[in-house]
Amino acid sequence: MKKIFFAAGVLLMSVNIAFAHTQDEGKKTKAERKEIRRENKDEVSIFTRNQFYQDFPEATNIRFEKTNYFDEVAFTLGQKDMRAYYDVRSNLVGTTETKALADLPENAQRTIQKKYGDFNVERVFLYDDNEANETDMTLFDMAFDDADNYFVELRKNSEVMIVKVDMAGNVSFFKSIQ
Repeated sequence: MKKIFFAAGVLLMSVNIAFAHTQDEGKKTKAERKEIRRENKDEVSIFTRNQFYQDFPEATNIRFEKTNYFDEVAFTLGQKDMRAYYDVRSNLVGTTETKALADLPENAQRTIQKKYGDFNVERVFLYDDNEANETDMTLFDMAFDDADNYFVELRKNSEVMIVKVDMAGNVSFFKSIQ
C-alpha cells in the first residue's frame, strides 16, 4: 500500500513539475515577445508578418510599413493593388483596394459629378472592414466607424478633399487636406 501511495506521490509531483515548467515557458515567451516589440518599435512585428502570410498566401509585391495607427502591408493580389491594416495584436482590421470612379454606385457618381464637378478625381479606393475585429479604422488621420466604404480623393488646384461613399451610394464629406 505504501508503494502505491509513494508511486502516486511521485507521479503527482512530476505532473506538477511539468506543469510549472510549461507555465514558466509561457511567461518567458510573453517576455520575449515584449522585448521583440520594444526592440523593433519602428518595424512591423514578426507576428503581423506571420499573420499577413496566413491571411494572404497568394500575395506578391509585398511591402511592410509601420505607421502611427497600424502595421500596414501594401501588396498585389491577382491584379488588385491592396493594403492590409493590422492592429497592435496583429489582427487584421481591414483592407483597401484601388478602384475606379465607375466602380461606385451610380447615384454616388451622379452626386460627385453634381457637387464636385470642378474637382478632378485623383484616386478611389474601397475600404473593406474585417467584421471580426472591432477596432475602428483610421484613414487620413481620421477615425471612422468600421464599415465598408469607398473613399474618393478629389483635387482642384492645391485643394484636396476626401469624400466617403457608403455601399448604398450616399456621399458625405470626410476631410479637407490643405
